[in-house]
Amino acid sequence: MAVAHGGNVYEIAARLGCSPDLLLDYSASINPLGSPPGLLEAFHAAFHRLQHYPDISNRSLLNALAGFHDLPLSRIVAGNGSTELIYWLPQALGIRKACIVLPTFGEYRKAFELQDISMHPLVTGPETDFQPTVEALDAVCRTAAPEAILFTHPGSPSGTLLPPDVRRWILEKSRTGGIVCIVDEVFVDFCEEESLKGALRDGRSLVLIRSMTKFYGIPGLRLGYLLTSEVIADRMRRLLPPWSVNTLAQMAGAHCLAQDAYREETLALVECERKVCTEELGKLKGLKVYPGRANYLLVELGRDLPPADVLQEELLRAHHILIRDCRSFEGLNDHFIRLAIRLPEQNRRVLDGIAEWVRAHG
Repeated sequence: MAVAHGGNVYEIAARLGCSPDLLLDYSASINPLGSPPGLLEAFHAAFHRLQHYPDISNRSLLNALAGFHDLPLSRIVAGNGSTELIYWLPQALGIRKACIVLPTFGEYRKAFELQDISMHPLVTGPETDFQPTVEALDAVCRTAAPEAILFTHPGSPSGTLLPPDVRRWILEKSRTGGIVCIVDEVFVDFCEEESLKGALRDGRSLVLIRSMTKFYGIPGLRLGYLLTSEVIADRMRRLLPPWSVNTLAQMAGAHCLAQDAYREETLALVECERKVCTEELGKLKGLKVYPGRANYLLVELGRDLPPADVLQEELLRAHHILIRDCRSFEGLNDHFIRLAIRLPEQNRRVLDGIAEWVRAHG
């Protein structure tokens, strides 16, 4: 099962015959500020450590994560990106049936089906901002009897948050232990106060999937982690291969978590530019923007406009701007795009390019 992803600048650049550096990538949602200050200098200072194997226990990284989240080390598992952890998670849970709330990150279905797990889709729609309702969750539990349910908070690609009553439903299920609630929170750094991590002390079957690559601008380094119960964390640690997190990634993780000023600057920038982009796109005839809380926006194109792949190709050819065509997300059709939030002058370029396209085709 092939899964489409954003951020494939190398393949696109090869097709266009240009350098990847010439592309303005709006298809991958990475911090527009880039990596935190001082990280390059920290890499230089730690370069000599590459002659040794990485710390097999990830001690400096896990200590930093435990302090940041105010959780014991026993509830945290680090991996070579959140995707690696997603692929090991089904085996650690020992489940045979799961429900997946769609649309979401495509690797979940692939990872679980490779473990011969029956996946029941719960497709959400625009009427609920692409998040499930309690009624739909209760219904799927009665009919499909899943052992685990996968949520995304904020949604990917919608950017919307789980409703309060659904969060309460998740917390209740995770306390009783009857269903494992897996919540993808890889973009919750952009609204950390909305994280479900406060329920981990009572939730014995709650798994939160986190990533450091999006917020801290280091996707090429690969670094992710789980926040969960001690039992599930221990099972995951037993499965992961040794030295899964390399020396520079361990060091980078601890460095990034200490950058309070960078974090505040990121949140202020993304909030401001997300508002600007939402307002400007909302002025264009035929476009609907969903109320995202992450560093990207889901935009629906009117049926009178050409499909998303036409817009994607025209922006790429005319402006070297790469956006995400969302057809590959189960539950979305060919009239949805996702746009990252970037720097003001870059956002102006993509907004002008989309406005020009809408005027030409509207």
